[in-house]
Amino acid sequence: MKRKTPQSQQDMGRKSVAVLPVAFMLLFSFFLPLLSACNRDSPRVDMAQVSSPGGSEEADQRPVLRIAVSAMISPEATRQYYEELLRLIAERMGRRAVFLQRQTYAEVNALVKDHQVDLAFVCSGPYTQGHDAFGMEILAVPVVHGEEVYHSYIIVHKDSQIKSFDELRGKKFAFTDPQSNTGALVPTYMLAKRGETPKSFFKEYFYSHSHDNSIKAVADQLCDGAAVDSLIWEFFQVLDPKLTAQTRIIEKSPPYGIPPIVVHPDLDPACKAELKKILLTLHQQDSAREVLAKLQIDRFAAGNDAMYDTVREMNRWLDNQHRK
Repeated sequence: MKRKTPQSQQDMGRKSVAVLPVAFMLLFSFFLPLLSACNRDSPRVDMAQVSSPGGSEEADQRPVLRIAVSAMISPEATRQYYEELLRLIAERMGRRAVFLQRQTYAEVNALVKDHQVDLAFVCSGPYTQGHDAFGMEILAVPVVHGEEVYHSYIIVHKDSQIKSFDELRGKKFAFTDPQSNTGALVPTYMLAKRGETPKSFFKEYFYSHSHDNSIKAVADQLCDGAAVDSLIWEFFQVLDPKLTAQTRIIEKSPPYGIPPIVVHPDLDPACKAELKKILLTLHQQDSAREVLAKLQIDRFAAGNDAMYDTVREMNRWLDNQHRK
């Protein structure tokens, strides 16, 4: 049985509304060789940049902190809602934040691997791949509503007659990114357990490239169902209940380790220690608590690699099926 899902059969032709899920997704569309954040001469690179208030970038001579966020939400929403948090982290280090984006999870992993960013918000699946490939290291994980886990939600339109994942056979389905845990790996694993692949099971499917795009696609009836990050769906439930009210959850996966904030293992140790301390103590400051509250993050915790073993287990099982 083949593990890889085919390329997208159709692109979404509509942009999602710019509303927030939680930060990382955290966990995150989201870099010329990088010198570490502790280097004052790193060249500037492309796409969105978060400048510190009070003066132009040219006048701001502070060293930069380069931060990437995986495309767990659409680029516009990511920039809109992450900006304050990223700037806050950088300013705690006395640096200027430079926010860098890419469309796919694989591209963000490559930025970390190639030392082109100093830290990144990544999905759980890409974290396990990065850790196993080059030692990608967890700096911290968000604690959301007291938990360090999240789920994959299988959703359909509120008026749909579909009541189970099996009833999506022959329907149109939205995945997010091919490397997304909740938006691709989990539903692919669910299908493989049934002896199916996306190609054999669905009439049509596509990659939306973010969880908010997938929610919007179901709400607008551009597809019959989708697999989305529970953290993002739940955040929309608070922020924009009219949107989530157009969808209905028909299946909830087991829990998985929450999307982490990561660094390259070779990042300057002093820089790494300072970043970790800032993240783990951010919630102790009133102004920072307000920023975190907007993202529904209680605080950041240390996290550990074992949190992601269940993700690895799914990948191993799928690999074994592919070799049969």
